[in-house]
Amino acid sequence: MTKNLNHKKIELLAPAGDFACFEAAINAGADAIYLGGDKFGARAYTHNFSEEEIIDALKIAHLFQRKIYLTVNTLVKEKEISDLIPYLTPLYNAGLDGVIVQDLGVLMLIRDSFPGLELHASTQMTITGVYGAKFLKELGVCRIVPARELSLTEIADIKRETGLAIETFIHGAMCYAYSGQCLFSSILGGRSGNRGRCAGPCRLPYTDAHGHTTYPLSLKDMYTLPMIPKLIEAGIDSFKIEGRMKSPEYVAGVTAMYRKYIDLYLSEPDKPFHILPQDESLLRSLYIRTDICKGYYEQHNSRDMVTLKEAGYSGSENDVLNSIRANYLESSKTLPISGSIRILANETTELTLAYNNIKVIVKGDIAGTAINRPLSEADIHSRISKMGETCFSLTHLKVITDNQSFVPVKSLNELRRQACMELQSAILSHNTPDRASTTYAPLNVKEQPASDITNQLYASVTTLEQLEQVVVCPEITGVYIAVDLVIDEKLQKSVFRQMKCAPDKKYYLALPYILRKRSYGFLEKYAQLLNMDIFCGVLIRNMEELQWLLDIDYSGQYISDYTVYFWNRQTSQLLDHYFVRHTLPIELNRKELDQLTRSDNKSAFEMCIYGRLPLMFSANCVRKTLETCTHDATEPYVLTDRYRNHFPVVQNCRHCYNTLYNTVPLSLHSQIVKLKSEQYGVYRLDFTLEGARETAAILNYYSNLWKGNDSIPFPYTDYTNGHYKRGVE
Repeated sequence: MTKNLNHKKIELLAPAGDFACFEAAINAGADAIYLGGDKFGARAYTHNFSEEEIIDALKIAHLFQRKIYLTVNTLVKEKEISDLIPYLTPLYNAGLDGVIVQDLGVLMLIRDSFPGLELHASTQMTITGVYGAKFLKELGVCRIVPARELSLTEIADIKRETGLAIETFIHGAMCYAYSGQCLFSSILGGRSGNRGRCAGPCRLPYTDAHGHTTYPLSLKDMYTLPMIPKLIEAGIDSFKIEGRMKSPEYVAGVTAMYRKYIDLYLSEPDKPFHILPQDESLLRSLYIRTDICKGYYEQHNSRDMVTLKEAGYSGSENDVLNSIRANYLESSKTLPISGSIRILANETTELTLAYNNIKVIVKGDIAGTAINRPLSEADIHSRISKMGETCFSLTHLKVITDNQSFVPVKSLNELRRQACMELQSAILSHNTPDRASTTYAPLNVKEQPASDITNQLYASVTTLEQLEQVVVCPEITGVYIAVDLVIDEKLQKSVFRQMKCAPDKKYYLALPYILRKRSYGFLEKYAQLLNMDIFCGVLIRNMEELQWLLDIDYSGQYISDYTVYFWNRQTSQLLDHYFVRHTLPIELNRKELDQLTRSDNKSAFEMCIYGRLPLMFSANCVRKTLETCTHDATEPYVLTDRYRNHFPVVQNCRHCYNTLYNTVPLSLHSQIVKLKSEQYGVYRLDFTLEGARETAAILNYYSNLWKGNDSIPFPYTDYTNGHYKRGVE
């Protein structure tokens, strides 16, 4: 049976950290290249491109019918966002094909300022399912780079339900955490992954509960060459190679190999698909971290995906590198063109050059009659065939001459130069993206009433013991209750009983940090809970949950947690259509928060002032990697770093993800006077790992502090101010 492929062509998308890598990608057969400029890109430590280099690259790419996507995939601060339009304008005018975006405010600004420019949602947006993809499609996104943790089934669902183009990673390094949901490097060292400055703490050694030191957070590199048929049949449109910090040899070698096998399968889809051992060996030799795996496409997590041992980088043999250099780096790719030239005495000289269906005709001087030696066909062919520094190679030239005419060499050279320039311009005009204006449908918003509370103290809880302490604290006026606690049949009655003990408080459901297809079976239960009169609203952790609530037309209050990022007022203006309050970002400092919240209604903001910060969320399970999966873990698994800091890892077995928490809690008690003067709507205490006694002690301390009594000592000696003072660059 002949396979019905969904694609006529699969885009092979290669990385470029500098111009040499860009040329390597072009020569090796990439259909598109993604690269970063000197601003707004998530690879701060690579060379990146100047404005002039990007414009030059666009010319080359479009000559060869390739595309360039610019990475604008960081969170952008309020003080920076005014630079975005001037930064993109010359690139847009030069024919930029698309932008890869993380920040929602940036997305909307680009959408409204640059008509027709393709908007691609970065994997940093943590799109884990159909709901989040639908939300972004409504905003104008045409392509999704989903979370790398998704299975082929989940990816196929997004493609089928939304019709969006799908771009996925097929080769290279993998993050342990869900991209865009990792603060590990940021909180520990001030180098934020959301700003392209990750220090890679997941690549370091950690000691487990049994005293064994391994590398449990370091994933193997992805290698999917044998999976090409399955990836294509899943409906993926663009195959993305990771590696903007890699060498030109790596870019060329990897690109060429995936080009070979993509084309092989598309040309012979019904034949058995096999990878030659020498080809796999070559890919393994091109900068592989310890070992390879196939990613998450066919497994949710696995011990086999983790290195466990110290990363060792394979080096390529000289003959392999020399072969790659000879084939892809030492000579530039050219466009094969044909032509014809007409040189007849006393007539205007005429040169025609053609590339595919694009043709130009250039007229030159009037040919004279030769006195001594007329121009021969060989002479004419020799002069016109010299393409020099152009991107062309003349493969065929028809010469029409009477063998009696003469044209000066200078005139022939000028004729050739002019024809090449005009052909290049014609090709560029033909290949430059259509800038047809796009009309967007009105947003399906959920207009929330303005927040009418100020300086309220709220708490979030994850256990029944914490809830029991919170409900008896009079200073706590609102409570976020983890939804998993409420749907637990063994605990639900006890939870409701505690809520009834304090009917004057406002109660909200706190949804999971990660929502995947495997959790959709719980959504009906969530909806039933939300429709109960005892809940005022919901704490939303991601765009999946937002779109689901919009789909069911939930009428309660929507509050965004700090995992729904907004770093600029452009983003907050968008989110205002959906949320009554926004939880302030964790990574911004005091000055930046002031810039962000400069408005007439500061009650629309909420701030976490106490709690163990989640440093990362991961699909892989630390307990499963180091011991075994029990599906009922109740106690955190503790990892210890080389400085003897202890990081609790909590397994959410219902939704199958891990949360790695900071070793010490965030506490802004020393800043409470300044913070209360800001007049934010809510100040929140987040309880995660605390037992009943610890919860009671924290509540007692903050209750007294809230009333102006600062005589009670803070219960912990070790804590952090987070980024409130220092922020991130």
